[in-house]
Amino acid sequence: MLQKIRGWFSKLSWWGVDMGYEDNLGRRIVFSNIVFLCLPVVYLIFMAIDYEAYLKPMHQLHFDQFVVPIIIMVCIGGLLLNRRGKTRLSRLAFIVLWPLLLHHIPIILLRTPTDYYLAYPFGLVFHAILIQLMISYQREPIIFGVLMLGNLLGMIFSPATLTFFDTDRDIPLGWIDYKYYFIDGILYWLLFNLVVFYILYVIEGYIKKLNNSKRIIERQKNELFALNQSLESMIAQRTAELAQQNEKLKNHAHYNAHLLRGPFCRVKGLIQIQDLIKIGSQEMLEIKRKLDDSLLELDSRIREIQSLVETEEMLEEESVD
Repeated sequence: MLQKIRGWFSKLSWWGVDMGYEDNLGRRIVFSNIVFLCLPVVYLIFMAIDYEAYLKPMHQLHFDQFVVPIIIMVCIGGLLLNRRGKTRLSRLAFIVLWPLLLHHIPIILLRTPTDYYLAYPFGLVFHAILIQLMISYQREPIIFGVLMLGNLLGMIFSPATLTFFDTDRDIPLGWIDYKYYFIDGILYWLLFNLVVFYILYVIEGYIKKLNNSKRIIERQKNELFALNQSLESMIAQRTAELAQQNEKLKNHAHYNAHLLRGPFCRVKGLIQIQDLIKIGSQEMLEIKRKLDDSLLELDSRIREIQSLVETEEMLEEESVD
């Protein structure tokens, strides 16, 4: 069961990503899918913990009670948009709607609840981290810069925003006037965002090295395949040449065993008979005649072999040219 859940989660994480082209932007889409999957789980746990707030009559519910279900629907919509390839739209919509629904609208409608003096700065820090996770600073630098600048300005002006809408003046005693409230907020914003940026930068560097190594291995694999094909072709060609040479040797052996062997044996036999016959006899003349005929035949066979070898050499030279 756990294996099936992991497989299902992994499959959803890759919605909208070209599996054949893994890069910086593709990883941001994967990160956005992970955010869209994890946040609903967190918010459902939050709703279960604070279930009493959702059991009130409809007329007693405030906007912040509806925010969590709306954010869950936004995450589901982002997943579906990624599946259809609308990855930039899904990420931008979430980045804009998340702080709007979770912070700005409740601050305006509820006149800055007391807990927002902590929740709003921390929310802006988390929102900046989400921007880094979901927007590629390499492939989408303008969008990334505009969103990060807007988030930083929101952090800088967060005390002014909170006090402006706090019409009932339930400001925590001394918080806004205390200078370190503002300085600590900026400090933590810089700290978390620089650490996250550096971690992502290091991860991108390692992945880039792995991709380069993978491309080198693939190139060497292709080169080895081409070399193997070339060697196989050379071996096949050499085998054909050896077969051809072997056929020539067979032909030459045929000439030696049949065409040359016959005249040679006759000449040898006639010479032996000649030693047994008296000089000047009729048999001697007949042997001499047959001996001359056998020598002429032997010479003819030798010329045939020489002509055959010269023809083969000429054909080989023409094929090489």
